[in-house]
Amino acid sequence: MFLVVIILGIFMLFGSSVLNAQEIDHWESVVLASDTWKYFVGTSEPPATWRSGTFDDTSWREGQGGFGYGDDDDQTVLANILSLYLRSRFDIADISTIGEVIFHIDYDDAFIAYLNDVEIARSAGVSGMYPSHNTSSTQDHEAQMYQGGSPDAFYVEPGHLQRGSNVLALQIHNTSTTSSDMSAIPFLSIGLTTTERRYRPTPEWFQEPFEFTSSNIPIIIINTQGQQIQNEPKIMARMGVIDNQNGINSIQDNFNEYDGWIGIEMRGNATQSGGVVQDKWSYSLETRNEDGSNNNVKLLGMPKDNDWILLAVFIDKTLARDALAYRMARSLGRWAPRTRHVELVINGEYQGVYLFMEKIKPDNNRVDIAKLDSADIAGEAVTGGYIWDIQQADGTDIDFGQRRVLKYPKPDQVMPQQLDYIRNYDDEFRAVMNRSYYDDPVRGYPKYIDVTSFIDEIILQEITKNSDAYGWSGFFYKERSGKMFAGPIWDFDQALSNSTHMQGDRIQMWVIENNDGSHPPFWEKLWETPAFKQQLADTWFEYRRGPLETNFLFGIIDSLATYLNEAQQRNFTKWAILGVPIWRSTAGAAQRNTYQKEVDYMKDYLREHADWMDAELAEFTSVDCAQDEQGYTRLTINIFPNPVQSDATFSYTLDRSGQANIRIYNILGQHVRLLVNAQQLQGQYAIKWDGRDSSGQMLAHGIYFYELRVDGLQMARSKFVKF
Repeated sequence: MFLVVIILGIFMLFGSSVLNAQEIDHWESVVLASDTWKYFVGTSEPPATWRSGTFDDTSWREGQGGFGYGDDDDQTVLANILSLYLRSRFDIADISTIGEVIFHIDYDDAFIAYLNDVEIARSAGVSGMYPSHNTSSTQDHEAQMYQGGSPDAFYVEPGHLQRGSNVLALQIHNTSTTSSDMSAIPFLSIGLTTTERRYRPTPEWFQEPFEFTSSNIPIIIINTQGQQIQNEPKIMARMGVIDNQNGINSIQDNFNEYDGWIGIEMRGNATQSGGVVQDKWSYSLETRNEDGSNNNVKLLGMPKDNDWILLAVFIDKTLARDALAYRMARSLGRWAPRTRHVELVINGEYQGVYLFMEKIKPDNNRVDIAKLDSADIAGEAVTGGYIWDIQQADGTDIDFGQRRVLKYPKPDQVMPQQLDYIRNYDDEFRAVMNRSYYDDPVRGYPKYIDVTSFIDEIILQEITKNSDAYGWSGFFYKERSGKMFAGPIWDFDQALSNSTHMQGDRIQMWVIENNDGSHPPFWEKLWETPAFKQQLADTWFEYRRGPLETNFLFGIIDSLATYLNEAQQRNFTKWAILGVPIWRSTAGAAQRNTYQKEVDYMKDYLREHADWMDAELAEFTSVDCAQDEQGYTRLTINIFPNPVQSDATFSYTLDRSGQANIRIYNILGQHVRLLVNAQQLQGQYAIKWDGRDSSGQMLAHGIYFYELRVDGLQMARSKFVKF
């Protein structure tokens, strides 16, 4: 289902004025695709005035929209054309009663739209002020409506309309005359401030925009200044970020977190290849200076950098799977991208809830490895650092064999000697895995890989039952003079029973044993090695008493769901997919018609799958996996939010009565606050902390630790950030 959302009262970005939209009574359409249009096939250049109201179009052909090569939605069938020009004339009785205007179009492959000779919308694929008739689209864009999708929407300034006669004009461009399709299906609708009905009903798919004015999570507002965001390259745009410490953010607030330039482009393999509904895109962006150079900045509690991602979290109806997985990895002491949920507005249109996050790259605050330059081609210098991924290569990717795609050094910076080194190192490791001594502690796999990182990778992929594990988003890195590490983890929108791919909804199944040919074979070989399997099982049960304990994870999930409860309502009004089976949806998707049902479904699967893993791994462990020496099985503590700005809540679970203590320490190990010191019964608890130390002073920015002890025994200890 399609819904356009317009921001009422939104800033004219990076200026001082505010648009005060009038209250809309109802919506009507003034132009429909099914109208009779004047059209001109672009075998030659049309007159320069063809976009204006004064142009005489009597010599042009007439036809009913839509226009195309004969899909079910094409009423005027054309063939083998490179460009098409369309005009629709309509009358407006009273400008003063029009509060908002929306232009919709479904198209193949590119377009530019004009209203009374003023450009109002443009797709990627065509550039220049007035592209000529023989211009080919540089993008291959598929129409959506004939396959159940929705047209693209563009907010139009009402001042472009005029009383009396108006003209909507479009030029459509194909990739080539031999392209298999071309399509143009346009609509123009207006929001009226009067109860009087003067025009025509809107199409059945149209739903009235809703008002978005404020949020309890950060708001990001992007203005592309009339440009279309495309696959590549990045375009220059402006971005403002609103993140107030009190958690009340309004689109009319000042941009207090960021106010500056960015480079932005679309990202994502499945979405861009048409696997997923394409309306809600993910984006890669760089914070930049006005001259286009990198601008390293701190954003939303994350360390300084210039590379960021806006993840659409579209198919994940909990909006939380990626954030949860990265939180789990960090709780095991592994670096994983830091994240913040935000609500996104682009060019005045509400886009929904996104996950703003770090990009995997070499950096002291990200993957802490050396940065190779062109001089590092021999000796110790060439041995690190590298980051590569197991995935399908595309674009300018460097694939150095067996679906290994080099991420760093970047394709335009890597030296031949560096590429040879990392290929040979990984090839040697893979070759050793096929030799009889592959598990020898000196000559075998321990010589090449950091075993604990591979164990953590398996544990994180398996507890989440990630359909993309090992073969589609499997990262590795290598530090200078160091071994090969598995990770950082990446891409969990199809995890925790959110995809039928690779039987992702089956509880009693190991992903590592369900190889469709995409997994490097060493994963299964390690999995079948007794010593490795025992070490993995021992590590699993250690984690199950702490960071991967079920109730601890449920606390994180519930905290995220509570935090997102307000914003998710707007997101699923914009993207009405709750209770609607979409790409790779699992059984029961139609019955999970509320956000809480999706959250509960994920929790139920996590509990059942983790319990199954307990039973499966129990026979391989060398430790008592039932309980620790004090008889505890579920002692957990969790802080939310993390990073902490001011207030935070510690939630924890006790499985039996005892003297509970919760203390906070600074990075030097100095005690700064005692939060709990009480005899407590078995059960769940929560305590709110005001961000202050024992003297009442607000803690300074930095890294701190919290610790839970029961009857003097340390049961949980973890790190948090205060800023």
